[in-house]
Amino acid sequence: MEAIAKYLKHYAEPEQHLANSPPAGSERRYRAALVLPAFDESFDSIRQSLDRAAEADAILIAVVNCPDNATLDQVQRTRQLLDTLTQHPSCHLLVVDRVNSPIPKRQGVGLARKIGTDIALALYAAGRIGSPWIYNTDADAALPANYFHHALGTRGAAVFAHRHHTEDRTLARAIALYDQHMAYYIAGLEFAGSSYAMPTLGSALAIHAATYAQIRGFPRRNAAEDFYLLNKTVKLAPVAYHREVVIDIEARLSQRVPFGTGPALDKIVQQLGTGQAYQSYHFEVFVHLRDTLAALNRFAETGQLVLEDPNLSILLSLGFSDRQETFVSAYPPRQRRRAVNDWFDGLRTLKFVRALSHHHPHTPLLKTIGTLPIEVRACMQSHYFGDRHLN
Repeated sequence: MEAIAKYLKHYAEPEQHLANSPPAGSERRYRAALVLPAFDESFDSIRQSLDRAAEADAILIAVVNCPDNATLDQVQRTRQLLDTLTQHPSCHLLVVDRVNSPIPKRQGVGLARKIGTDIALALYAAGRIGSPWIYNTDADAALPANYFHHALGTRGAAVFAHRHHTEDRTLARAIALYDQHMAYYIAGLEFAGSSYAMPTLGSALAIHAATYAQIRGFPRRNAAEDFYLLNKTVKLAPVAYHREVVIDIEARLSQRVPFGTGPALDKIVQQLGTGQAYQSYHFEVFVHLRDTLAALNRFAETGQLVLEDPNLSILLSLGFSDRQETFVSAYPPRQRRRAVNDWFDGLRTLKFVRALSHHHPHTPLLKTIGTLPIEVRACMQSHYFGDRHLN
């Protein structure tokens, strides 16, 4: 609890004091906490999460927020949600108002998640929440019956399986392709031996209170806050994938964040409208990644890096040359491998793969999937829960 106390004292958002407000400030003790940031959403989109929390005797912390660049219509709709939730009588609901105090646009959903999770952490530290696991979701997600009842371990983070749904045929094709692309990327990383082969989706994760405090909370970012949170977590503790818990997520177009599922779907729909095949990574980039990771492991043992271009030049462009001497002089082999792995993290891995794509251009995704090694296809299928008959 020392790390948690330090975090709450030095790094938590001011809203942590809401842990002392009704209903959380009562003597009631909850089984768990669920954080849900909501911008430009309706009450109907949140109702299922609130009902699921009440069933499990958990508290839903709804961070109703607007960025400071929101349109007037967006602010009005979000204010309607705030008014509805504020008047709701549930003892399983704590509402945070960041509509009247808008969130800086560059901090967006990351700050909203941090505010809610900081409150949950304060509740846990005060003994008002039984589970050390703090759950995060979104308004477009429907939680399964086993969501709060699945065992999650003793530290680190948990990522749940998900599937998208929509009644729109074109959008269904787009989300099926996007989900297969993401599952393929994870399978490619696993094939290469990367420690960062994990889904990263803010609506489908939970983090242990102690781990959350150790990594100093969600990053204040307008997008990819989930990716950066898990990227830091895996360097300290396990990130476990729980395919037994499947969250249903509504597929919808969105431009509220600069990148992510919503904007990606918009681009895919436009691409499908032109008759083009959806393209993804050439499998050869993951072969190159595998070779590079093997070379880095040998470097950790011997202090000598043996690697050919383009892998070497890309690795050096990512800053390896600035760290190479320090890795050799400051770390014995066993510690050096950990240090190198922490340096070549999920973000540098993604940059490496994208740089290799200049040498091995993207290929049609469905064609690539059909030629993958059996073990890669099996891994991909374990991460994909969507409709396979739409494409």
